[in-house]
Amino acid sequence: MAIDFDINKIKAHAYTTLEAYVDNFSKVADIPSDLLFGEPQLSKEPWISVIIPTYNRTTLFQEAVMSVLLQIPVDFSWELIVVDNTPFDAEGKTPALRILQEINDHRVLYYHNRENIGSGYNWNRGVELARGEWVCFLHDDDLLSKCALWNIGRMIQTVDWTKKKLGFLYARRTQFSTKYKEPVKQRKRGFTELTQMRALVIGDTGTGMPSCGTTIRKQAYMEVGGINYDFGPTADAVLGYQIMAKYAVICSDVSLGGYRWAENETLKKRTLQKLVEADWLFACYRYSRSRYAAFWGRCFGRVIHNQNIHYKLEVAEKAGLSMNVHDFDDSLPYKRSNFILRGIYIIIKAAYIAIRAKRAKRSR
Repeated sequence: MAIDFDINKIKAHAYTTLEAYVDNFSKVADIPSDLLFGEPQLSKEPWISVIIPTYNRTTLFQEAVMSVLLQIPVDFSWELIVVDNTPFDAEGKTPALRILQEINDHRVLYYHNRENIGSGYNWNRGVELARGEWVCFLHDDDLLSKCALWNIGRMIQTVDWTKKKLGFLYARRTQFSTKYKEPVKQRKRGFTELTQMRALVIGDTGTGMPSCGTTIRKQAYMEVGGINYDFGPTADAVLGYQIMAKYAVICSDVSLGGYRWAENETLKKRTLQKLVEADWLFACYRYSRSRYAAFWGRCFGRVIHNQNIHYKLEVAEKAGLSMNVHDFDDSLPYKRSNFILRGIYIIIKAAYIAIRAKRAKRSR
């Protein structure tokens, strides 16, 4: 079975049936993952499983692994799972396997996929292999802060003010390009609850690019069917939105790690274009959910879409890409939004954020 793992290949129909359950684990069920390094018994009954999906990384992968292994002591058991999509070389090894053999810490469980199942399905495979109640994601080029697991445990155990059972802890992160500066002392910024209503008003779920310690209840991840490539590069944001239907989703009150933006897949012209296309399809789905949502979309859909385009242009400029507003016309031809509606939207958005912040503060 040939696996289609192009994250920029969007199936628009998926956004019209977003609430339907799709078993994305079954799509690669016939491709085994072999445990080639590590001893599971060294981490008995882990509460949190840290997952690093990887493909053909070397030095950055080693840094990611060491940022997990050098965590400060915590009062719960955890495990580190590496799931590798890299084909074997002539000696039957991969760069990641060589690095782990050199580190020689058998707490790390290294699984090798017999075929490349793509990054998203590799996340799903990591969750399937995880033994913890919670799964914590780290991209193979990002880093955890030294107290990330301690903070994750603190937040999971103390957040009791949400109406729904906690299912998703999205990690604040520090962006860096070459050197990550470990925070000496962090000031708690307060929690932000991420909801489907907030996604409608703000224009995004706030759950995209889950790395740097983003931690999800395994049961919640499994219940929605895992990451689905049909949603294209917005698949991770859709996953968070789906989990919001039943579980509470919050953003951490401190930074949990470093996000290496210079190595990010999104810093490519085609991916940025496809992100805007997927974001628009996702927005259209949200606008279709009720009369109120449809009215909101008619009034402010263009405003939010244009803001998204201008944000992507800022990202492109950072990456040295030459792009303009019309490079995104495949999703929706660019048209300047009404300045009165822009002003009204800015006021409503600011008021909504302030009200939600006050409610969260009172709840605590």
